[in-house]
Amino acid sequence: MRAIRCERQGSPEEALKLIDLPDPVAGPGEAVVKLRFAGLNRRDVWIQQGQYARIQLPAVLGSDGAGVVESAGAGVPQSLVGKRAVIIPCEKWGPDPAVQSKEFLILGMPRQGTLAEKIAIPASMVVELPDHVGFEDAAALPVAGITAYRALTTRGGLRGGEHVLVTGIGGGVATLAMLFAQAMGAKVSVTSGDDEKLKAARELGAIAAANYNAKGWEKDLVAQAGRPPSLIIDSAGGDGLNALIAAAAPAARLVLYGATRFSPSRLDMPKIFFKQIDIRGTTMGTDDEFKSMLALVAQHRIKPIIDRIFPLGQAVEACKLLAKSGQMGKILLDCTT
Repeated sequence: MRAIRCERQGSPEEALKLIDLPDPVAGPGEAVVKLRFAGLNRRDVWIQQGQYARIQLPAVLGSDGAGVVESAGAGVPQSLVGKRAVIIPCEKWGPDPAVQSKEFLILGMPRQGTLAEKIAIPASMVVELPDHVGFEDAAALPVAGITAYRALTTRGGLRGGEHVLVTGIGGGVATLAMLFAQAMGAKVSVTSGDDEKLKAARELGAIAAANYNAKGWEKDLVAQAGRPPSLIIDSAGGDGLNALIAAAAPAARLVLYGATRFSPSRLDMPKIFFKQIDIRGTTMGTDDEFKSMLALVAQHRIKPIIDRIFPLGQAVEACKLLAKSGQMGKILLDCTT
C-alpha cells in the first residue's frame, strides 16, 4: 500500500516521503480499514517541525480517517467487515473520564496513522458511520470534533442561549466548535487575523466577528454581540489571553485546548478573581465523547467545513497550506488517488 511517512524533521519537502509498505493484517482484536479520506491536523505539522513530545521517526502520520472495514481479526465480529466507518483518533484514555492516563496515545505516531491507503487498528476504535454522513465529512471530524465537543460540553458546560466566543476561526477545531455550539442553541462570535475568514464566519451565522490584530478588538466584539461571552474556547494563549479575560462576562468559563502563542508574558490576575472567571484546560476526549459528538453531527446534520482535498501523493502541498494557516476548515487527503 502507499503511505506518507515522516522520515525526519524539517519542512514538508524535507520530512515527508511517499512510500510503499506491506498491506496491514488484522491481528487479534483488530480491524483493517481501507481508507477513503484522511484529515490533517496541527499535530502532523508539529511532528515534522520537531515541536512535539516523544517524537519517534520514521512514522506514518495522520489521526483522522474514514473508510470501509476490509477485514477483522480473531475475536472481532465478522459482521463489522464491509461497514462504513470513522476512526476514533486516540486510544488508552484510561478509567477516569476527567483526565487521560499516562498510556494515552493519539493515532499517527508511534502507531501507524491514517495518511495511507489502509490501517490496522483495535476494533474498539472503529465506529460505524450514520447513513447520511459521507466519507469526506467523517474524515474531517475525529481530532477536531472530539476536541471541540469536549471543550464545549464536558469542560465548558455549554448552556443553550449562551454567547460563546471561539477564537482563531478557520482552524479545524474552531470551525467545528462554532457549528457545534450553534447546533446546541448558543450564539457564537469569533476572532481571526484574516478578514476573509471573519466574513466567512459571519456568513455561517456568527453574531460578531473581530480581527484580533486591531487595538481594542475585545470591546468591539462585545458591542457587536450586545453582551460579553460567558464561554470562550481558545487555542492560542499568549498575551492575547488578557484580551479574552477583559472580554469575558462575570463568572465566564475560559477553556484552553492549545497554546500556539505559548504562555503570556503577564496575566491580568485581578480581573480573573474579581470577575470570578474559571480557566480550564482540555485535550482530545474519551471514546464516549467521540460517539456523542458523532451523534450530535448526525442529529443536526452538521456539515464540517472542508477547505481543500488533495490526492494522497500531494501531502507535501497539503501540509504546506496547513503550516501557514491558509485554510478555512479542514484539509483532507484522498487516500484512493
